[in-house]
Amino acid sequence: MDPWSNRGSVEPSDDELVRRLAAGDREALAPLMERHYRRLYRVVLAYVRNVDDAQDVLQETFVKAYRHAARWDGSAEVGRWLTRIAVNQSIDRYRREKRRVATTEPLAEGDHDDRVADTDPSPERRVASAQAGARIAAALGALPERQRAVFVLRHYEEMSLKEIGRTLGLRLGTVKSSLHRAIQGLRQRLDGLRA
Repeated sequence: MDPWSNRGSVEPSDDELVRRLAAGDREALAPLMERHYRRLYRVVLAYVRNVDDAQDVLQETFVKAYRHAARWDGSAEVGRWLTRIAVNQSIDRYRREKRRVATTEPLAEGDHDDRVADTDPSPERRVASAQAGARIAAALGALPERQRAVFVLRHYEEMSLKEIGRTLGLRLGTVKSSLHRAIQGLRQRLDGLRA
């Protein structure tokens, strides 16, 4: 008799799903993805700042979780384990993108961004918004990796400092100082952005 077939209407826990993944049960990945996709997407998007890259990073995150499920020791909460994988994948993507951008010349700016809504009140407002977004993304991208990860988890994912420490494997004091330095760095880089 299949031990997974007699589950009744009770949904399996995250722990059970990861154990099933470790045992080679591919069917356990879909419910795990359904539970964590939106939360991880917010974290990754805040980190990589590009929708396509965020989707790619999430795919890589779940593939890595599937491949390395046997390494999960059960002491970490599954959500934190997945977040840590997602942050690490985001850092890897950021590094690859940074190297790629350094070796290519950027395209000329133009009115070719289809993501800008036609309902914006004016072209001036669109330009100001795009410039502000670009400055924020650049300021966030200029932070050291640990500071960026702590800031994203705190302000985009709204994790507590203790949760961030457990997720990233950092002491509470390190999380606090990294967050403080991230905020100070962003303030310096974004000075004059508010009008």
